[in-house]
Amino acid sequence: MVDAIGVGILGMGSALPPRIRENDFWLSSVRDEEGRRKDFLSVDRSLDGAKNDLRPEIAAAMAQFAGDPFGGARQRRVIDDEADTSDLEAEAARRALSEAGVRPDEIDLVIVHSLTPDRLMPSNAPAVQAKLGLVNAAGWSLDVSGASFQPQLLTATALIRTGVYRRVLLVVSQAASRIADYTLPASVMLGDGAAAVVVGEVPRGYGIVGHWTRTDGSMRDGVVFASLAADGVPQRRWWEGGRGPTCYYSLDVRMGKSAGLRTTEFCVEACRGALANAGLTIDDVALYVGNQSISWHVDACRRALGLPAEKAIESFAEVANIGDAAVPFNLERAHRAGRLRDGDHVLMYSPGAGFTRAAVVYRWRAPGKP
Repeated sequence: MVDAIGVGILGMGSALPPRIRENDFWLSSVRDEEGRRKDFLSVDRSLDGAKNDLRPEIAAAMAQFAGDPFGGARQRRVIDDEADTSDLEAEAARRALSEAGVRPDEIDLVIVHSLTPDRLMPSNAPAVQAKLGLVNAAGWSLDVSGASFQPQLLTATALIRTGVYRRVLLVVSQAASRIADYTLPASVMLGDGAAAVVVGEVPRGYGIVGHWTRTDGSMRDGVVFASLAADGVPQRRWWEGGRGPTCYYSLDVRMGKSAGLRTTEFCVEACRGALANAGLTIDDVALYVGNQSISWHVDACRRALGLPAEKAIESFAEVANIGDAAVPFNLERAHRAGRLRDGDHVLMYSPGAGFTRAAVVYRWRAPGKP
């Protein structure tokens, strides 16, 4: 991909709801041993209570939060009850457009992924298109769950390189507070937020230089959004009668825990695949930006990859798990903090329910340049 025209990020933006939820919101019931045993995100114990054998990098990353039921999270942002998720998305997108110096009428396509959207149908893409006045843009949804940003970036790059579009707006968000069961331990990990980037032509050699994605659909029941039946059991079919609220659950807790136990294996496979595709090695990586679905995820992955702590960035303590918005959100944080120089290689990785793993290697060029 290095020999093709350059396609990269022209502008970045993010938005967090103003309301803050701190740890004292939770009752002690979410911290008990039985709750953790049944929690599909808690990998230290199996469903029957036995201690699991953890990979060394996972054990080391988890050890930092020993005795802390909140995994180091101090606060998370919560969207207002009357606000639409698309309001948050539109605000992040406005900031990205401003940095890029691109007018709304210059956007050809907006690709959106929302966890959760305003409605089951249509997706939030038409809402963002209307709220921003993107009069010349089509609005698409691209859903790879928590791994959506990298496929969005890859899709936009391909469309621009082939001349189908010139400028594409990518938007990702999570409003997990609307689907959280606050009696479950996993709920302490969930936060709300949105991020956006404008993608267009940049000098040759910048942008995506390597990529790798794979899906294993046999693991799709590990993490789901499911409606609850009257007895509180998650329903496999969301349209069936007797539904309660839709929540963040697992239809197969053992599968969910199994995926968690293999999380660093999946990360290494995907990241090495993307680096090989780029003709690079881990020594060429200046910054690792990963999904922060749980407190120890970024640290465990960077340890498994053999990267020093200073080559990773995360914001779990401040915002917790903000889904696929975490990668562009933290990428923007690194940029604002001056941690990236033109020509640096950024490695981005996310797993997503379904079960998809997506990694890209991106040669950095600071956004906002003419």
